[in-house]
Amino acid sequence: MNYQKFGWNEDPFVLRIDPKLFTGYEEQVKAALNHIESKHKIAIIVGPTGSGKTTMLKWLEANTSENISKLYVSKPPTNPEELVTIFTDTFGIGLWDRIMKRSPNLYNLQLYINKNLKGNQLLFLLDEAHETNRDVLEWLRVLVDQIDSVSLILAGLPSLEQKVRDELQTLDQRVTSRITLTSLSKEDTRKLIQKRIEAAGGTGIKPFTDSAVDIIYQRTGGFPREVMKFCDKLVYDAVEKNYDIIEAKNIDEYREVPEVEEKLDQPVVVFSPKPPSESDIKNLPYRQRQILESLTKQDWLTPTAIVDGIDLEGYASKQHAVRSLNNILLRLMREGYVQREARGKAFMYALTPKVRTMLVQN
Repeated sequence: MNYQKFGWNEDPFVLRIDPKLFTGYEEQVKAALNHIESKHKIAIIVGPTGSGKTTMLKWLEANTSENISKLYVSKPPTNPEELVTIFTDTFGIGLWDRIMKRSPNLYNLQLYINKNLKGNQLLFLLDEAHETNRDVLEWLRVLVDQIDSVSLILAGLPSLEQKVRDELQTLDQRVTSRITLTSLSKEDTRKLIQKRIEAAGGTGIKPFTDSAVDIIYQRTGGFPREVMKFCDKLVYDAVEKNYDIIEAKNIDEYREVPEVEEKLDQPVVVFSPKPPSESDIKNLPYRQRQILESLTKQDWLTPTAIVDGIDLEGYASKQHAVRSLNNILLRLMREGYVQREARGKAFMYALTPKVRTMLVQN
């Protein structure tokens, strides 16, 4: 791609985690920093896929006091024993302990951690925490109780809070801060685009116009990942067509219309040019509304996985339900409620950004 056309030295909208480019969520950041500075024990950050949870964790890691020991873990351990490995990989094992073949275990891990912290505070950032099983959550609760000074921040999909509440009330009762990321405001969406472009060597929001940014916000709902994906597609299209600027009329030309044919080699289906309104969502039939609510809990599900999470009353069998659901999903896709992409041998579905914003806020 000829990004030099716009004065860029690289693609500004590559999906990579860069804490320097974290934008928006001022109130949520303030709450997280207050949690850490007050040395509170446990916080939970939840938000839909693409809302910026990982970038926020990495920003907190990079922008808190140097006197705080930081530990960022991108995926939760699959069993409690892996917790030991996480900390020994971080702090190491002393020469004498290696000679004596002594190493921490689950039952003395807190002593090992306290010894290595030497009175400092530990900021433990655990990403994708909705994948954590009950045993690991229980041991995390025990460790947090016994480490002298630790702030544990769990980040995950909205299902994380319900999981903690249902499976481990003792942990839920210790949560001091509950932080929700929904989506960026229109102004913060503009700032995100500008930051990305300037980091790549560009100026302001060029080649986008203000009217183009307004439409980008409307179409993506302000979800950071969706903003970057959509901008990347628009830039690619502009280079291909030799546009010097990207304005509203160019975006109107760029429409990915859902395909009716069930072909797994189709590109990602993005969203309708005219997203549904809140009243449209409220007036949907019960079954369609139920499907949308299921997709608020987890993105990118197969029809079979969606069926597993809804009421099957009225269907003769699960197979009948899946067939019916496929037809409903196609209708919802054409009307701009859901998007679809092929992964392997299956179609996966997720809410469109605008619909996700409206459902999360409600």
